[in-house]
Amino acid sequence: MSLTEDYANRMKTAFERTTYGKWLAGEGVPIYEGFAVGEDVAKLEVGPWPRIGGKGVFLNLYPLMEGVRGAYVVEIAPGAALEPERHLYEKIVVVLDGHGTTEVWQEGDSRKHVFEWGRGSVFSPPINVWHRMYNLGNTPARFIAVTDAPQMMNGFRNADFIFNCPYSFRERYDGSENYFAQTGNRYRSSTSRTGTNMWETNFIHDAFEADLADNEVKGHGDRSAMFEMSGNALIGHIAQWPVGCYHKAHFHGAGALLMGLRSEGYVLLWPNALGLQPYTTGHADEVVEVAWGKGTLYAPPNGWFHQHFNTGAEPARHLAFRHGSRLAGPGFEPLARRDAEPDWNPQHVSVNAGGALLDYEDEDPELRRRYREALDRNGVECQMPDEIYLPGAAENATDPTLQALLAGGRD
Repeated sequence: MSLTEDYANRMKTAFERTTYGKWLAGEGVPIYEGFAVGEDVAKLEVGPWPRIGGKGVFLNLYPLMEGVRGAYVVEIAPGAALEPERHLYEKIVVVLDGHGTTEVWQEGDSRKHVFEWGRGSVFSPPINVWHRMYNLGNTPARFIAVTDAPQMMNGFRNADFIFNCPYSFRERYDGSENYFAQTGNRYRSSTSRTGTNMWETNFIHDAFEADLADNEVKGHGDRSAMFEMSGNALIGHIAQWPVGCYHKAHFHGAGALLMGLRSEGYVLLWPNALGLQPYTTGHADEVVEVAWGKGTLYAPPNGWFHQHFNTGAEPARHLAFRHGSRLAGPGFEPLARRDAEPDWNPQHVSVNAGGALLDYEDEDPELRRRYREALDRNGVECQMPDEIYLPGAAENATDPTLQALLAGGRD
């Protein structure tokens, strides 16, 4: 039995016994199950979902099972609306196709707030707030939703309570007119090299085209924006990196989900127990390779290194979801460490310094050779400068001379 087969069997066995797993099976909705979704989720087959009044498909990825996160795709018929719903879990919605509106209101309110959305829009109905989505177009509208429903259902062990709790979290949603207006509230969490580009907004017009800011700590030429929505612990980020480039490997807990928005390539995953250089140490057959492209999904298991490679002819962009709010918490980082060092982010700190990031200089040389071969097959030129593999390159990345050298491959 392979490493991934053993992992899948263990996750499925545990998942089927959970409250969420049993609830999901009872919904009668099609289920996509696997290690990843290797095709565009906007084109997946969907089936009737009576509870919400549309069509849907659940996305049961094994690492999401482990990380007690949920995901599903919903289709709204032309000119139709979903049923009103509220739930005691957090949810982020990404519109894949179509345009429409969403009504939002608290229990007992006479006034409903309405906002518009279109392809690429990202928003999060605040926890336990009533909301209803309308398709205003003459073609089906589709969206993907990422939730922490499994965590909440498995904690309360009662699905009826999750959907019928009457409490209104008015500190999370006060009905203000501009609540779902895209903001320009962007800032850097720290002036240090390991800081994060933050974006506090409850709505993003278009994740495919949203402006991003430089932050090369996780990848050469990388640009990013970490967004915080609706007071959630469930958050996300958008990242983009150049043609002919790839990200650094890193690891964290289970439950993160990544979706391709632009270009194509592959992701390598391996348990950190195999070490920093799995090819050199004879574990090549245990490294998992997952192809990614527009609309594909993958979720890394707990403690597995994962590394994103762009083999396409355009800058790569992906959208990621995870728990890890810097405003609400908790995140991947140890809370005690964060209290002592507010800027501490293990995914931005080298494994040699106690973090979870594998700098280019420490990675397996076989990764580079295989990447160049993949680029050659696609007729794409590698843009990774030799200087970033030199000892001390990451530590000295703030040096102006080195920065000038590294900037050569940036789009």
